[in-house]
Amino acid sequence: MINKEYFIMEKEIKELCQRYHAIITKKDSYTITIACSQSPNEDFIAALRFISGLIVNVNIWPQAKIESMLTQENSLISVENYCSENNEEEPYRIDRLDSNYAHNHDAIQTNDLHDEDMDTPVIQLINQTILTSIQKRASDIHFEPSQNGYQIRIRVDGALHTMQTPPPQMNVAIPARLKIMAKLNIAEKRQPQDGQFDWNGSKNNYAIRISTLPTLHGEKIVLRILNTIHQLSLEQLGLPESQFQLLKQKLHLPQGMILVTGPTGSGKTVTLYSCLQYLNQTKKNICSVEDPVEIPLNGINQTPVNNKIGLDFAKVLRALLRQDPDIIMVGEIRDNETAEISMKAAQTGHLVLSTLHTNSTIDTLSRLQNLGISGYTTASCVKLIIAQRLVRKLCPHCRQQDSIPTVFPDITNSDITNKLENISESTKLTNSTEKPISVKSDSVESNSIKQRFSMKKWNAVGCDHCFSGYYGRIAIYEFLEIKPDLQKALSELSNTNFSHLLASQQDSTLFLAGLALVEKGITTLEEIYQITGHEIV
Repeated sequence: MINKEYFIMEKEIKELCQRYHAIITKKDSYTITIACSQSPNEDFIAALRFISGLIVNVNIWPQAKIESMLTQENSLISVENYCSENNEEEPYRIDRLDSNYAHNHDAIQTNDLHDEDMDTPVIQLINQTILTSIQKRASDIHFEPSQNGYQIRIRVDGALHTMQTPPPQMNVAIPARLKIMAKLNIAEKRQPQDGQFDWNGSKNNYAIRISTLPTLHGEKIVLRILNTIHQLSLEQLGLPESQFQLLKQKLHLPQGMILVTGPTGSGKTVTLYSCLQYLNQTKKNICSVEDPVEIPLNGINQTPVNNKIGLDFAKVLRALLRQDPDIIMVGEIRDNETAEISMKAAQTGHLVLSTLHTNSTIDTLSRLQNLGISGYTTASCVKLIIAQRLVRKLCPHCRQQDSIPTVFPDITNSDITNKLENISESTKLTNSTEKPISVKSDSVESNSIKQRFSMKKWNAVGCDHCFSGYYGRIAIYEFLEIKPDLQKALSELSNTNFSHLLASQQDSTLFLAGLALVEKGITTLEEIYQITGHEIV
C-alpha cells in the first residue's frame, strides 16, 4: 500500500519542477527524466536528486513546447498524450530509440553487435545521441567531463546546444564504448587519440571522426559527423556567377595550384570535393592524400595518411608523383616539405588542389612565404586562392526586416566605395532567383568623395521551425586570381606594389560577400561581423 509520505514526495517533486519550469517526461524505480528549455540550474538538479532519491536525466526541449505543457492542468501529463493531442512526434528520450525517426530517417545497423549488447544503457545512450545529432543536422558532438559527470553538447549551424546529462555511473563506460567503436586503445587515457568509424543508416552513410583529449576530470571526446553521400557539385556551392566561371576556368588548366583557405569548419572540404567531382572523368587520373579520407569518391584514388607507420603527406606525395597523376589533391599543406613537393608537382604538369589554415587570401601569400616558398615559385605555381567562411542563414519562416536600415559611416577610400556600389555585380548567385541588390548612397558634399551607405537590416526572431532564428548555413567567398601584374610583384618581392595590387585585384572580400547576403535577407549583419571580424560599423 502506498503511504502518505509517497504522495508528499510526489507533490514536492512536482512543485520543484514547476518552480524551475521543467516537465517530468519519465519516472521509474531508478531514474527520473525531465525536460527543460535550457541547461538547468545545478541547485535544482541537486534538490530533485535529494527529494526523489533517483538519478536525474535532462532533455532540452523548445521553449514553446515547455510553456504549452506547463499550462496544462496537470504538469505530469504524459508525453504520449501531449504529442498525440498536438499531432507531433515524441521528443528525444534516451531510454529507447525513436522508432518513428528510425523508420523515416536513419536506423542504426547493428549487424556487428550482439542483441544483448544493444540493451546496455551506454550503448543506447551513444546510439541515440548520434541519431538525434544527425536528426538535428549537427556537425559535432562533444562529450565533456566535469566533476559531476559527462555533459553532452552538439554543434548545430556553428552554435553549441546542450543535450542530456548522462548518469555518473556512465563516466567510465562512455569513453570506453566510443574508443571501441573507433578501434582505439581503451587503456590509453594519458595521451590524445584520433580515429574514425562508419555509421551506416538506412538511407545515408556517415563517417564519424573521433578525437580524445585528457582533461582534469577525464577524457573529453569530440565526434565530427561527415555525410559520405553528400551531393557534391560546383553549382551547389552558391558561388557568385563571376567567381563560378573563374573557378571553372582554373579547374581546366593543365597545371598549377588552387588553394582553398579558411579556419576549421569553414566548408573547405566540401569545396575541394566539389572540385574533384567536377574534374572526375575517365580521361583523368586523379589522386589524393588526406588525413583522413572524409568522403569516398568513386573514380578517385584516395590515400589516407597514417603517421603511426611514418606515412605522412610528404611521403605519399613523393609516391604519387610516380603514379602518373593528372590531378593531385593534398588535404592540407602543413609544413615546408609538403609545400615544396606540392609546388614541384604544380610546376611539372599537374593540377594541384589543397588547403591552408589562413584567414584571408592575402594571409595565404604570407603563409606560403613563412613555409619557405619563394615569391617566384608562388607566382609561377599558384593560379587561384579562395578564402571562405560559413554563416548562419535566417529562418525564412520568422525573419523580420528592421524598419530602420543600417547606415555605414563616411568612407573616403574610393576603391572601397566603388566595390560597395558594385556589390550587386558580385553577388548574383548561380542558383538564386533573387533580384540583384542595390546599395543606396547619398552624397555628403558635391566636391567630396565621402558617401554614406544604407542597407536593409534583418533580424533573427525564432519560431517552432528553427527555435533560434537561424536555420542552416551558407558559404561566403573571397577570390584572389594571380594575374600577371601580381605575379611580377611576387617575383620581385616588391612590398609596395604587392599591397596595392592586392587591393585593386580583389573584386569582393568576405565582408562584401556577406553584405550581399544581408541585403537579400539571407543572414544578419551581426552574423557577418562575428564571422569576418570586420569593424566598419
